[in-house]
Amino acid sequence: MLRRIHIRNIALITEQAIEFDDGFSVLTGETGAGKSIIIESFNFVLGERASRELIKYGAQKASAEAVFVISETEPAAAILREMELYPEDGELVLYRELSQTGKNVCRVNGTLVGTAMLKQIGDALIDIHGQHAHQSLLDPKKHLALLDQFAGAETLRLKQETAEAYHAYTEAKRALDGSVMNERERAQKCDLYSYQLQEIEKAELRDGEEEELLDERKKLQNAQQIMEALAAGTEGLSGETGALTALTETLRQLNGIRSYGEEYETLADKLQESYYAVEDAAYTLRDLRDGFSYDPQSLDSIEWRLELISQLKRKYGANIAEILAYAEKIGEEYQQLLTIEERRDQMQADYERAKERYLDVAGKLSKERHAAAARLKAALLPELSGLGMPGAAFEVQIERMNGEAPSATGYDAVEFLLSANRGEPIKALARVASGGELSRIMLAFKTVLAAVDGIPTMVFDEIDTGISGKIGTVVAEKMSEIAKRHQVLCVTHLAQIAAYADAHYLIEKQTEDEHTRSSTVRLDADGHCREVARIMGGEPDDGVALLHARRLIEEAEKKKSSVNTR
Repeated sequence: MLRRIHIRNIALITEQAIEFDDGFSVLTGETGAGKSIIIESFNFVLGERASRELIKYGAQKASAEAVFVISETEPAAAILREMELYPEDGELVLYRELSQTGKNVCRVNGTLVGTAMLKQIGDALIDIHGQHAHQSLLDPKKHLALLDQFAGAETLRLKQETAEAYHAYTEAKRALDGSVMNERERAQKCDLYSYQLQEIEKAELRDGEEEELLDERKKLQNAQQIMEALAAGTEGLSGETGALTALTETLRQLNGIRSYGEEYETLADKLQESYYAVEDAAYTLRDLRDGFSYDPQSLDSIEWRLELISQLKRKYGANIAEILAYAEKIGEEYQQLLTIEERRDQMQADYERAKERYLDVAGKLSKERHAAAARLKAALLPELSGLGMPGAAFEVQIERMNGEAPSATGYDAVEFLLSANRGEPIKALARVASGGELSRIMLAFKTVLAAVDGIPTMVFDEIDTGISGKIGTVVAEKMSEIAKRHQVLCVTHLAQIAAYADAHYLIEKQTEDEHTRSSTVRLDADGHCREVARIMGGEPDDGVALLHARRLIEEAEKKKSSVNTR
């Protein structure tokens, strides 16, 4: 249940905190007072799309925070546990902030989340029926989802399974269609791949080879300098007058005096270590000098190899690793082309199996929908009768779409049909329902769906469109009944609906210092009566209007009491 919403800098609201209770709450106010802002704030904090136009003029950012109390059995609980965000104390806090730069900041109990996650959670907490939402009933494309929602968990499971089967079917069909290739085209590809593979395989490339060749080429191009340096170094270290000869004589002299003092012994040891290091370097220089040779043909061979690699790089990749990867790829494709005839039989079998699987699960889904359609009709007709449409007839038309696997949602096309009055032919909703009738039909749908979807809070934004008089009272009674099982919030212009409120909120607009702001006040019993009188068209202090309002409220209370005692 929604317990509180705190709104900052949204449209005309500078800052506003509104507390909500269980039961049936109504929000009323003059046209333009800001009732829609409250609904927009709900949508905003629940993760719906929002633009920077929502931010109050002159402010840098807008924010909304909603506090809920949730139970283990609510749909939101499973979602939150999956996200590892379930509050063990049962209090859930949703927060969203939008800056002028377009940046969104969303939090669930202090944890940063994306707007998509916020919306997923929000959809399980509050069902908002906007003032134009009933128009969705006129779109047959929306009817399938409504039927599936009513049908329940097994249908939704089969719907997911059907979507997976449809994906497997389309993949199998794509593979089979791709195997049907023009023979000439296949032969051309085989020839091309064969030539490319031979060219690459003939080169006998090694990963890292190019770097080795470039290093060797550098040595051969500078052979004379290298040989001269190695020869000079060898002579300098191990020649007759080289460093080793000098070190040998020095060591002989120091070894002769090492017993005369510790410092001489230490110096002699250090010099001995140096001698070994120089000796090792001398051997290395000599080996390098003796092993180095310059062969012009070797350089030519390296240049030829590098040119070959360069040619292959221009055709097949930026480096040897990419060339080898390309060869592996086309090698696999080449083998597939060579064996395509053999594999086509397997592809055909896979396709047939995927199609059969889709038709099987889609058939089970269709069966569930037909059963749900009968239950929906049985549940909806009494609701319509109670909402002032006793002669209404309702049918769910389910037809099979063309194509062997037409849709990820199955092969059913669903449309709701209605006859609003006894004796009239049953037709598509768009052809028979008035605005007021659509509002009542949607309320009837919400009533029957509320029993199965488990969403704790329902918000109705001006569902009374096109409704007046006695029907308004019937609608009020129905929402009051729903409020026995759900928290219900309703924005209304009808006194009949406002009279049934367990809690009444007045939304007002004030102008101060050339600035306009909107505020929300929870009315006491006297304020409730005065606001109902105003909605009825009277003045708040008009005794006659107040009398009528009080009588309307008393009748509503009697009706609610009689329902509670049944």
